[in-house]
Amino acid sequence: MNKILVVEDNPVIGMVIQTVLTDEGHQVEVRKSAMEGLYLMYTGFIPDLVLTDLIMREMDGRDLIQKMRNDKRLCSIPAVIITASIPNAENLPDQDQFQGLLSKPFDLEDLVETVDKLINHQTLVTNSAALQTSTPVAV
Repeated sequence: MNKILVVEDNPVIGMVIQTVLTDEGHQVEVRKSAMEGLYLMYTGFIPDLVLTDLIMREMDGRDLIQKMRNDKRLCSIPAVIITASIPNAENLPDQDQFQGLLSKPFDLEDLVETVDKLINHQTLVTNSAALQTSTPVAV
């Protein structure tokens, strides 16, 4: 079961995402602010993927992703931005900082496809790294 953190200040959108991804077999935690999402990760919930709204009060999705990229424990977690605004260079993180973008309103099939693609890619990267660092066994 993959762990997904959803950071979304609209409770209806957060609930819909949680329901859809839980039905797909994922463990989903929803937080209504970037500060709550960071706190959850800093206290031990290390997700396989983060979905974050772009525009939020206090700290936006861009700042959340930047803080993740600067933290050794969180820097390799893929991030997907969810936004109703028109994305541009000023309100998006650098392109190498996030791995997906969903524009509201988004199709739920696109959500599932994006999550599956990134989770599968992350699993391949993790397994490849584990194989490279494993000690050969003498037969």
